[in-house]
Amino acid sequence: AEMRALMGAAATGTGAGGNLPQPRLYVTDTLGDPFAAQTGFSTMLAPIGNSRKEANAIKRDEPITVVIGNPPYKEKAKGRGGWVEAGSPNRMSPMRHWDLPPEWGQGAHAKHLKNLYVFFWRWASWKVFAPDLFETTGQATDDRGGIVTYITVAGFLNGPGFEKMRMELRRDCSDIWVIDCTPEGHQPEVPTRIFQGVQHPVCIVVAARKKGKDRATPARLHVRRLAAGPRADKFVELSNITLSGAGWDSGPSDWRSPFLADSKAEWAGFPALDTLFDYDGSGVMPGRTWVTAPDVSSLNARWAKLVKEKNPEVKEALFYPHEGGDKTLIKSTKIGLHGHEFRGHPVASETAQPIAPTRFAFRTLDRQWIIPDNRLLNRPNPELWNAHSAEQVYFTGLQAHSPDEGPSVTISGLIPDLHHFKGNFGGRVFPLWRDAAATIPNIKSALIAHLSTAYGKPVTAPDVMAYVAALLAHPAFTARFKEDLIRPGLRVPVTADANLFDRAVALGREVIWLHTYGERFADPASGRPAAPPRMPKGQGPTIPVGGTIPGAPNPLPDTMHHDPSTGRLHVGEGFIENVPTAVAEYQVSGRSVLRQWFSYRKADRTRPVIGDRRPPSALDKIQPDHWLPEYTEDLLNLLHVLGRLVALEPAQASLLDEICAAPLLTEAALAGAGALAPAPVVKGK
Repeated sequence: AEMRALMGAAATGTGAGGNLPQPRLYVTDTLGDPFAAQTGFSTMLAPIGNSRKEANAIKRDEPITVVIGNPPYKEKAKGRGGWVEAGSPNRMSPMRHWDLPPEWGQGAHAKHLKNLYVFFWRWASWKVFAPDLFETTGQATDDRGGIVTYITVAGFLNGPGFEKMRMELRRDCSDIWVIDCTPEGHQPEVPTRIFQGVQHPVCIVVAARKKGKDRATPARLHVRRLAAGPRADKFVELSNITLSGAGWDSGPSDWRSPFLADSKAEWAGFPALDTLFDYDGSGVMPGRTWVTAPDVSSLNARWAKLVKEKNPEVKEALFYPHEGGDKTLIKSTKIGLHGHEFRGHPVASETAQPIAPTRFAFRTLDRQWIIPDNRLLNRPNPELWNAHSAEQVYFTGLQAHSPDEGPSVTISGLIPDLHHFKGNFGGRVFPLWRDAAATIPNIKSALIAHLSTAYGKPVTAPDVMAYVAALLAHPAFTARFKEDLIRPGLRVPVTADANLFDRAVALGREVIWLHTYGERFADPASGRPAAPPRMPKGQGPTIPVGGTIPGAPNPLPDTMHHDPSTGRLHVGEGFIENVPTAVAEYQVSGRSVLRQWFSYRKADRTRPVIGDRRPPSALDKIQPDHWLPEYTEDLLNLLHVLGRLVALEPAQASLLDEICAAPLLTEAALAGAGALAPAPVVKGK
């Protein structure tokens, strides 16, 4: 194919009339080393060798003004970035310039830079804008102008792993134009996709630099979205867009900010959720699915099979080590997880029972079990374990993506999984307390003090947590601010009215009590006993005679469906009555809570293996062969909680409207008063 392309180009000669120069068409590895010695080719393949030699000369010595293309998408592409990733001996590699500084605290997201399309972006910016020519090649850096235009997946527009990439593009460029081609979000309907085989959101970015551009001044950012709809309509709209025409919105100039439009005035005035807390982090990333299960018996059986396996290769496959990971069968550890048994010796030498499984917030309102063993969990996030207690409360919500239906945050009293919020896309965890004794609030102390003064009475960290739960943990918040949430990042309207604050706190305490299954914020005098919540008598789910979900010897069921006409939730051959449609269809960002809960307890629990990812460990297949009584108990508890959450939604929506219509404490006002200042760092702590 390369030879045909080269020979075809040569055959075209100088073009019609002989007035056009012969095109300089080369087939080469764009990311390859431009300084590499030319490998010898046979006579037949000599055209390819010459093509690559001439291409390397251009990549090495000639300025390029325009790069345009559609780079390939390939995640986990570490080692495939060629010279752009590896660089020359004793020189900084081009990709090194986009590495996240450790002090930014985004190291967990650095892996997203290891993608082929990012490597191509880095090569194009290096070649066209030449900001670091001397550091990477030793050649003198000159003042260049040029344009890079790519259509790629849109993850780099707002992902935290791309903050340095965005910063450097703002330094390099005079103007950046961004067209969001997928307003429908992730996994849109196929007819709406620009590339029908690509389920990720796609964008077109034009990055331009004028000569003499001051790198101390960030590029002007211009953003627009195509209208949602069929692919053909999007092509028509694209054909009518001009860079100087109408329809562009301004984007932020902060160096690391997303390449998205500025927020509307009302939304932009609310403080960001993460500014209310001293700490937020990732949930637990087990890295191997067999260490979590909806029942303890499965975990014990999986562990027993692993421990008893004699074949080292089979045992390693069961353990499921990660390439380059630090958790292996033969590795010991010096620390355990706070509050649980510590074992430092390698898993390979184990003969005992597993460390006692503990309850775990696997998904929103889905409480499962996990083996709390630091030797098994890829990234356990010790910060969460160290501060866990029976008083702890966690918010979870998306960070690099936006919620699109249902509540914007969900809540747990158990340590949450990385994907607790909706099952994918990760997110952030916001704990209530920084310590296991529940004496150091994670809500900023300056904010608590400021609110106490503003409202004329003491305000506590649990009060602030409850206030946020009342406002964000329901679908009306997500719906009201849908357009603002196109740009990821949650914000909180903070009322200036003490009475509205008190009403929100009272409502939010019930929300937290419900999300934590009665284990947090219990108050019997207020109708919140320290027990699983229940709907009012006669309104809750029931299993009538003949509706029992069969256990042994019947096999596990594989189907669950809801009949709106009867209000029955059918689970295999059993059923539960008095389940309203709003409960059966309760969603968190497009994921049905009930269907997701059932998917981890039905007979066929396999997940599709996407792309070239490895299939999971064979230990995953170890599960009960029949429906367990505890599954029924958990399901009834879940239905009661969902029923009460649905019943609270009108009150939450109404209160949100009242708060937004009344005077607010804006982010600027709070910051100006020092209320959003972080807690002082105490050395040695």
